[in-house]
Amino acid sequence: MFKISSLYELFFRNKKEVMIEDINLSRSDRELLVNIIETIISFIESEKTSLQMDPMNSYRRRMIHKICSEYNLNSKSTGEGENRSVSIEKTSNTTIPKNYNDNLVIDRGIEIFYAKPGSKIVLRNDGSFGVSLDQHEGNILDTRSVIDGEFRIRNNKIICKQDKNW
Repeated sequence: MFKISSLYELFFRNKKEVMIEDINLSRSDRELLVNIIETIISFIESEKTSLQMDPMNSYRRRMIHKICSEYNLNSKSTGEGENRSVSIEKTSNTTIPKNYNDNLVIDRGIEIFYAKPGSKIVLRNDGSFGVSLDQHEGNILDTRSVIDGEFRIRNNKIICKQDKNW
């Protein structure tokens, strides 16, 4: 199992507080947590002032409320039964932590990605990756030619089959 504090530190390595203590997360909960954080950041960066999440169980709503408090967002559960969801609103203090991108750790575990053999792949600091289209592209964490066409992303690095940490 994977504790939420460990996943939280993937996003904020230097921040040691735990958002939700002693909650073990399944793989789908980890994916939900990443999705929630990405959704909240997109919402904060948008012109929208409110966001209505999809209906979900109380456990997942609790996760959203905890994450919203980290971003100084107001959140409240609305609806009843299976239609209960979370409504989120910006406040005058709503912010994305300044160190969010600086401390973002991109690690896709054992997931394998494919590219044309010999392609030069770039890993950007926003987590996106692919074939480099611009030699002067900014915000790059790693660049690598993928000889056999298979690669992984581990700890902000592009890893190939011939590497020890494959």
